[in-house]
Amino acid sequence: MRAPDRLLRELRERPSTSDRATDIYIAVLAVLVFVVPLARWATLQLAPAMARDVGPVHVAIVTAALGVAAVGAGRTRGPVAPTAPYVDWVVSGPDDLARVLRPFWWRSLGGVTAVAVVAGLVVVASRDTWPDPLAAVVLAVVVLAFGLLLAVAWLAGQSRLRLSALALALLSAAAGWPLHDAWAGLGTQPRWWVMVVPVVAVVAMLSARRMVVALLPSRLRTQALRWSQVESFAITADLASAADVLRGRTRRGRGWRPTFGAPALVRRDLIGLLRSPGRAAAGIALAGLSGLLLSPAQDAPTPIIAIAAVALSYAAACYLSDGLRFSAANRSRPPVFGLTPARTALQHLVVPTVLLVVVISAAAAVGGVAASGCGLALLAVACRAASAFKGLLPIEYLTPIVTPVGEMSSLRVLFWVADAFLVCVLVGATILFQTDLWTGAGLLLLAAVLVGFWARSRWAR
Repeated sequence: MRAPDRLLRELRERPSTSDRATDIYIAVLAVLVFVVPLARWATLQLAPAMARDVGPVHVAIVTAALGVAAVGAGRTRGPVAPTAPYVDWVVSGPDDLARVLRPFWWRSLGGVTAVAVVAGLVVVASRDTWPDPLAAVVLAVVVLAFGLLLAVAWLAGQSRLRLSALALALLSAAAGWPLHDAWAGLGTQPRWWVMVVPVVAVVAMLSARRMVVALLPSRLRTQALRWSQVESFAITADLASAADVLRGRTRRGRGWRPTFGAPALVRRDLIGLLRSPGRAAAGIALAGLSGLLLSPAQDAPTPIIAIAAVALSYAAACYLSDGLRFSAANRSRPPVFGLTPARTALQHLVVPTVLLVVVISAAAAVGGVAASGCGLALLAVACRAASAFKGLLPIEYLTPIVTPVGEMSSLRVLFWVADAFLVCVLVGATILFQTDLWTGAGLLLLAAVLVGFWARSRWAR
């Protein structure tokens, strides 16, 4: 054992037998309390949708989105995630980098493949008939291979190898067709050509060593320090500060001066979106995807598509409203351009509102539900404003609440952190799923107005 490893092991408290038993108990309890009910709920939601005709294009869109998300996540927090002291003492040493970082990579690889297998089991369990045993094995192998592809794409995003990341994102999209055919073969007989996915996954795994070696110790240390700050802010329910830590620095366009005819802060918000094209593109893409889901959400037998559409609209509002969030966080500072805080907030609402209404309505018009798209966009912006205007966590929310089932103050903090998101999802998804087009559009508009009054009351406090 190397000296730095030995020193870190001596500094770390060794778990006792009771500690290990407690960890096993917590893991089993978490599976029984969270994983099993969630899997059961997902099975009940997916079961009525099994009869719908889902083509390979739809599956390819989902797998492509997962591949791009994996690559993007690697730039913030990759699968190889040692702590900062380990990076300073061990990774930066003379030892082989691939051997030092191999345990972290294998641990993350096992986690990703486990999630993929659980998702595959949930989908298979949602069928109303028993699958062919051999076809089920083929599907399991393909799903496992797709999990390997996602893990390698995650590693490629962390290593900043652009060609590898692009190739893996394209391979993730191409895996949609074999996944669709492997699923379609469950009721008849296996389609053996889909086994090309495991072959591709094995080839991709062979490049993992080169990606691990490409990881710079300085970048690993930066990620470790950044993530420790995120965890510190998240523990105190300060998600806005945690998000600020995750955001990359904007270096382009420092000398840009908005001169077109519009209110001053509207011009600044537009320039801010242009200076952060990645965030702007992500917000517009999420808004477009939300609008495309509105038509199937109103015809679906379960509300899961409506929940996804509303959640995506709220996420898009978060990406496109950085000016509003910054204004709410700094309202105690001297006013900019001589505007009052209220007028400042109103001008910061213009850009996200217009963008969301235009993008979501245009995407929803493909399915003939543009009115619902407009109402959903306004509801998402109103809920985002309510979240931005609520300020800091009240100190009384940290008061312990002792119940027969344990201490519940953390649950109250969780509800306070996610109150606007929960309102948006519960109200929006219920309206979309339970009403027709014009009734739903009117109710969404009414809900947006009521949430707007709620946001105004928070601003007034």
